[in-house]
Amino acid sequence: MAWIPSEKEEKKKLLVQLGKEYRDKCYHCHCLAHFMVTLQEAAKAATIFRKTCDEYQYGESCQLYAGLLRAFKFAGVDPIESFRYDRKGCQLGRAKSCMNTALDIISDGNVRQVVDEEKPDLLVVEMLDRGCNLGCDDSCYLAGGAYLVGVPGLLEKNVSTAYKYDVKACQLGNKLACANLSGALPIKTVGPMSNAFQVRRLQLKINKELSEKSPKLPATT
Repeated sequence: MAWIPSEKEEKKKLLVQLGKEYRDKCYHCHCLAHFMVTLQEAAKAATIFRKTCDEYQYGESCQLYAGLLRAFKFAGVDPIESFRYDRKGCQLGRAKSCMNTALDIISDGNVRQVVDEEKPDLLVVEMLDRGCNLGCDDSCYLAGGAYLVGVPGLLEKNVSTAYKYDVKACQLGNKLACANLSGALPIKTVGPMSNAFQVRRLQLKINKELSEKSPKLPATT
């Protein structure tokens, strides 16, 4: 009787072949790091992501390196290294890195000390604004929140600016921003405009419910 390889064996064989190709052709490339993550070799992946970030100025590598540092907290690595690389990722056009940078400044006292001379609260707004312009809905929503309440002595409260950020956040799919625009913001809007945001919010809710009901693929091992 002929031997028929199992799906797991075929998958393992394919991974070995892919690994050889990556090592032969681009050992220090971003794709190889992704492959290492698949093999659950996070430390090796982190080394390659850092190299492609530093040497090739590849923003996604900077972002993913920062993410691995947060997830695994490698021994001997400066705790704020993830902040530095997310900030670099933001400078290289990664929207998620911009938001991560802002959240680090807000939540991590060590990071705030590092950027103390740059006025941390204003830097938060700057990072959120950049993330918003790069298409991150959460960055738009959080930037709107900053302008809605203001920062004493640093950022003047501006409901009109908050409204503009929420408009963009809602357009990008942020349900909380759509909720603000459909009645929560203390700003008078024309009826049809407010109704349009309510419709957008409902569309997002329906899309989420459909997604949750859709059959999920089994997790790979």
